[in-house]
Amino acid sequence: MSASNLGQLLARSLAITLFAAVARVPALALLLPAARLRRLVATAGLADLKYGGIFTRSSYTPWKGDADFRRVFAVVRANTLVDEYRCHELWQLCGQLGALEPGDILEVGVWRGGTGCLMARRCRDLGAGGRVHLCDTFAGVVKAGGQDSAYVGGEHADTSTAVVRDLAQNLSLDNVDIRPGMFPDDTGAAIADRRFRLCHIDVDVYESAAQTFDWIWPRLVPGGIVVFDDYGFYSCSGVTRLVDRMRGEPDRLVVYNVNGHALVIKRPPAPA
Repeated sequence: MSASNLGQLLARSLAITLFAAVARVPALALLLPAARLRRLVATAGLADLKYGGIFTRSSYTPWKGDADFRRVFAVVRANTLVDEYRCHELWQLCGQLGALEPGDILEVGVWRGGTGCLMARRCRDLGAGGRVHLCDTFAGVVKAGGQDSAYVGGEHADTSTAVVRDLAQNLSLDNVDIRPGMFPDDTGAAIADRRFRLCHIDVDVYESAAQTFDWIWPRLVPGGIVVFDDYGFYSCSGVTRLVDRMRGEPDRLVVYNVNGHALVIKRPPAPA
């Protein structure tokens, strides 16, 4: 763990401890001046979600020894808020999609295109086929609501389709389709007849994540994977709660990766 990561971890743990202390005194929480701060404090008092610092004994860092990944990540790094741990997991998943039926990749929540173009480059280099559909409002987070601990809407609006297009061109990608608009409301119909092997949902809030998942699930090939970014993030309690409610469903496997991903894998139908 780098000194920077350790500092962030300690600061986050301290903040959560303070939020929890304030949450135990409702009258004090009501005095907080900012609505967003009150929501962060309320999250610390939730009965079904518990947060704290995560320390792991694992020290394996395959992203450091993956030269191909490092070359591409160096190009996309400024265009994503996703760290190298999660980016490398997406990279590795794309490298295994050839074992599945043919299909496309969908990313909802693109921001400046870093993770979407990373996945597209991996698939292009492997000759995996299929298109990578990058869907975003390019005007910030939408559909924030009462299930969400921090987001209120409009965050991450510092982007544009031109920024993503420039990155795709810089990586010589010819397998990317940029689809501006709200998903699935505005852009889902254009790709409704496609089949998908992988979907990356990075929308930060409950309602948008839920609608995206409901749209993609029937279009996902057997063994296909939905990756939820933001899972377990203190600022994204809605996404965490959404995924947790899927556990035990007979048609899926749910995996929590402490790097901030949850993977939902579509189980093949049982043999007749």
